[in-house]
Parts: sequence; C-alpha cells; structure tokens
Amino acid sequence: MVKVPSQRAPRVSAQRPAQGGGSRIRQRQRLRLIDACISALHLYGPSRTTVEKVVALADLSPGIVRFYFDSKAAMLVASLEYLAAEFEERVMVPVANLKDSPVEALRLLVDLYLDADIASPRKVSVWYAFWGEASSRQEYYDICGKKDEDFALLVHELIERMIGASAAKHLDADGVALGLIGVLEVLWQGFAFQNEADIDRADAVKRSLKYLRSVFPGHF
Repeated sequence: MVKVPSQRAPRVSAQRPAQGGGSRIRQRQRLRLIDACISALHLYGPSRTTVEKVVALADLSPGIVRFYFDSKAAMLVASLEYLAAEFEERVMVPVANLKDSPVEALRLLVDLYLDADIASPRKVSVWYAFWGEASSRQEYYDICGKKDEDFALLVHELIERMIGASAAKHLDADGVALGLIGVLEVLWQGFAFQNEADIDRADAVKRSLKYLRSVFPGHF
C-alpha cells in the first residue's frame, strides 16, 4: 500500500528458491510462514499477532519458526518486506516500463493497483495495520518510506507526460498526481473492510478511470 510520503527498502521474501531440494523446501516453508503471518496480521493486528497464532495458521510446529526468524518482530518485518517487494515487482516495474506511453501506463497502474492479488482485503489490512499502529510506524517507514516516495514520483512523472501529450498546460502535475493517489487510497481503504466476494473491482477501476477522464477529456 502506498502512503505518500513514505515507504520502503529491503527486498526480502520475493527471492527465487535456491537450487537443491532442501533449499526449495526451506524456501517454501519460509514463504508459508510469511503467508500465515500476513493472515494473522489481518486478523489480529501487529500487537496481537503471536508466533503461536502464525504457526497454527501455517499448520507447522512452533519450533520451526526459529530456523527462519530470530523473533516474532523479525517475522512481522519480513512479512511487510514481502508485500513491499511484491508491490514494487508487480506494480511499479511494469508500469515504469510503459512510461513512454502514459495513457497505457496509467491504465495499467489502475488495473494492477486494484488487482485482487495485490489489493486483497488480507494484504491491504496489513499495510494499514503497520501504518496505523504507533508501535509499528517506524518499521513501516524504514521498510516502505523510500518505495512510497518512488511510487509518488512515478505517478507524478506519468501525469507530467500526460499533460505534455494532451497539451493541457494549465494543469498542475502535483495536484493531479495527488488526486489519483488519493482515489486509489480511498478504494484500498474500502477493500480493507470488505470480504472479497463483496468487492466490485470492475467498478473500482471504472471510478479511477473516471477521475483521469475528468482531468484528461478524450482519454481513458
């Protein structure tokens, strides 16, 4: 999730498994624990998530946690790092690759940002749990601060390119970019409090594109 102005750094869990059967098994177990930790954070929040709750969700023995994480705090941080790396790889990188075609890039940005895998209620609630809980804000900033800034800069650059392409020199890139990020954030907040079955993602995409169309008539 992207809170402007702030967010990220270390890439951790989106590594490819190392070669060798044992390494692949260890990688799968580690990712299984991270996935269970994300579910626990969604259900309980950072302060009430415990190792016991995580291993119960992962259906693994409590002792296995120490092979992968030094502490509960390290496991929580690894989960946030995983989501941060996933967001960068699956949203920011493909969108940045299309920045020479700003209409296509912004359409893709909206689609990916609101995608059911990236913006599931479970994952979105983890972003907000870290950001909203006072004891976790520093971890959130340390892991996510730089990446949030990079995301804001990417959106700003795409809007600047749209302004140039549409000859809409009267528009302010900062204001338009902040407006788009705000639209996407509001939709994410809604996702965090709904069940997946109740989310109308097509409508969310449509509403986001309506904002862009209102700023750039004839596009989107």
